[in-house]
This record gives sequence, structure tokens and C-alpha cells, in this order.
Amino acid sequence: MRGTGPAGLRDALGTGFREWRTVAVLLGANWMVAALMVTPALPGVLATFGHAPRASGRPLLSAEVLGGLGALFESGRAPSILGPLLLLVVLQTFLTGGVVWRVCAGGPFHLGAFFGQAGRLVGRNARLSLWLLLLLVTASLVPLGVGLLLRALGLTGMGEALIFGSPFRGWGLLLLAVTGLALAVWRLSLEVGRVLLFQDDLRSTRRAAWRAVRLVLRSPLPLVLYALLGLGATLAVLLAARGRALLPEGSAALGLLALLVGQAVLWIRLAFQVAGTRFAAALVERVDGRRSTDDSGGPSPG
Repeated sequence: MRGTGPAGLRDALGTGFREWRTVAVLLGANWMVAALMVTPALPGVLATFGHAPRASGRPLLSAEVLGGLGALFESGRAPSILGPLLLLVVLQTFLTGGVVWRVCAGGPFHLGAFFGQAGRLVGRNARLSLWLLLLLVTASLVPLGVGLLLRALGLTGMGEALIFGSPFRGWGLLLLAVTGLALAVWRLSLEVGRVLLFQDDLRSTRRAAWRAVRLVLRSPLPLVLYALLGLGATLAVLLAARGRALLPEGSAALGLLALLVGQAVLWIRLAFQVAGTRFAAALVERVDGRRSTDDSGGPSPG
């Protein structure tokens, strides 16, 4: 049985990057949403700037092109935002069941089985997310209360001092850590609840949500490690995005390279998402194994 200590964290990361087929499905969903988002704006952009701005001596990211996008979008040719984002939420909720199946069941990847499990669990996963919105609201009150307490004690500022100051020193670092842990409680509870719905085939999403929250709050070390996993995901994405921003303009090859690096950023984020689900599954497996040992009266001798 996989653990939820540092070794379990390494196993979760390994699973996230080994499950490249699962990540590819998630990436394909993001591509579809991105295409729906930008397609309405393409006719206006092409009509205004042509299909090859470089051919007329204008770099793709030139001030001339970027400056003209504002007036173009104000004329009603802006990319579609709300509809595709709602579709992304729906797709993420739908695909969650398939991701949980992959990290729990293992074995060969079958696209039909992936979508079958996704469809079987989509309703329950959607209801679970709604139940745990209550936890998200409650968790968000914790860093808010800590921030107000620090302000009342004169240890931190508010307003511009809090927004534009450095959060990585003094009491600001404490507030940042509390915020990260509060978000980790909510996110890990959501992941654990999804695993419970799959492994125990629970029909009551309220019961699954309550069990998930109790399990997470009783597991402080796995919670901290999960928060570190989220921190690692954030840093990895920021580093990859920084590399993308440093790429120079100048040729079609460089433009293609920039596109590939941008997709690598998204791939890294999705791989960490799968790793987080694997870590939650290991936590549930550990608790189930402990319960089985207790029910049998302890480990057998020899």
C-alpha cells in the first residue's frame, strides 16, 4: 500500500507524469475550450491585420498590432469568454471521474473506459463540488480572520500596503502560509471526496463530503505535504511561464517554439493535477487499510 509521507508524494508526482494519456485527454479539453474562445475573434483580426503580419514587416507582438486590438475588440469582435469558461468547468467536472479511475484502478489505459467512468460519476462529482463550496467559504474566513487579527495588533498593513508589499517576509509570510493551508484543506477534501465516490461507490454526496473533510482534518502531515505539492506545481508553472516569456521574436520557428513551451506549461499544471488526485487516493487507501487492520484485531503474527 502506498503511503502519504514523502515517499507517497514522490509516487504521486511519478503517477502524474507517467499518466501522459490521461493528461493528454485533459489537455485536449483545454484546447477545445481555447479554440471556442478565440474563434469568434479570428475573422476580425485577420480582416484588420491580414493572415501574416510579419509579411508586411510587423512582428506578431509589435506595439502596432497589440495597440490595435483594443479598438478591434471594442467594436464587438472580442474573444468569447463566459461561454467557454462555463464549458471548461463542465468538462473538468465530467473528466474528473475518469482521472480518479486511472489513479485508483491502474492497468492499461482505455479511452472508452475513461469516458465511461467519467459519465458514471459526473452527477455525483458535481453535487460533491457544490457541497464543498461551503467548506471553501469557511476555509476562506480563516486567513481573513488571521489578517484582521494581525492588522489589529499592528503587525501588518491593509489596503495598498498589503497588496503591493512583499508577502514573503515577516507576518506576511505567515498569512500566506495560512491561506495556502486553508486552500489545501478545501482542495484535498474535494479530491478525497471524489476518490470515496469511486472506491466506495457512495450515492450520498453529502456523506462523502463530510467523510472527506473529517479524514483531511485528522491527517495533518498529508495535508502539509499536499500543500507543498500545490506549491511545487505553482513554482513549476511559473518557471515554465517565465521561460516562455523570455523567448525572442523573430521567426516562424521561434513562434512555434513559443507555442510548444506554452503547451508545456499547461501540461505541467495538468500533470500536477493528476498527481494531487493520486495523493488523495493514497490517503484513502491508508485509512481503509488501517480500518481493515483494526477490524481484524490487529496484524496477524509472523
